[in-house]
Amino acid sequence: MPDTEKLNIHQKILKIADAAGVLQKTKSGYNYKYVPEEEIQAKVTACMQKYGVMLYHSIVQGTLRVQPYTYEKYDAKLKANKTVNEFVVTADSVYKWVNAETPGEYIEVPWALVGQMEDASQAFGAAETYCNRYFLMKSLQLATSEADPDEYRSKQKEAEGYDQEKEQKAAAEELAKAVKEILDKGSELIKKGFAKEEVMAVVGKYNNGNSNPSSIKSIEICAAVMAEFAELEKSKASKKSTTPKGETK
Repeated sequence: MPDTEKLNIHQKILKIADAAGVLQKTKSGYNYKYVPEEEIQAKVTACMQKYGVMLYHSIVQGTLRVQPYTYEKYDAKLKANKTVNEFVVTADSVYKWVNAETPGEYIEVPWALVGQMEDASQAFGAAETYCNRYFLMKSLQLATSEADPDEYRSKQKEAEGYDQEKEQKAAAEELAKAVKEILDKGSELIKKGFAKEEVMAVVGKYNNGNSNPSSIKSIEICAAVMAEFAELEKSKASKKSTTPKGETK
């Protein structure tokens, strides 16, 4: 995997999350829609193989508990409550992301599993499935949607572009401020006796021949123009200081 050799485990997991994308809720059960485990694993495991990452799941020794649970549930057919006997399975667990290229590099994530069904083994299986599904979704921050995933992706791209738009706006404001300083300084120089053509020539010198300050597109050009304005002022002040009293230049 030459394209992934330099990626650490955190970078690889980030790549997996990005490639997995948005998950659509396609199955229904218990009055809600959910993303089936096979859809999550189909995307995530393919990315794990691509980037060389393994995921191990283990139950913390001594934490597995299987407890009977009895409760009353309304039966619509009987039009009365009935007694339900089920089992609740709980345990602490640990997920371990491992960089397959450098197995000594890994991330351990504490997790938990809970399942409840009439059969204890089914309760355990349901707990493992539910636990695995939600670990992958939450640890990778995968979005789920009942709508078209493309709608979510468009919102994601909009959020990704926010910082760039903010930077562009700040840069535009900074440039506008710098251009205004040139306009103000140019007017000041003309009032001090500099020829308008001379002032405009300085702008054109650094602005590809365009002497209109409003056409300047970079802060660097503004800085160069202001620097030469300062040199013009300094040069004129120097000439005045060296001119004998009563003589004008």
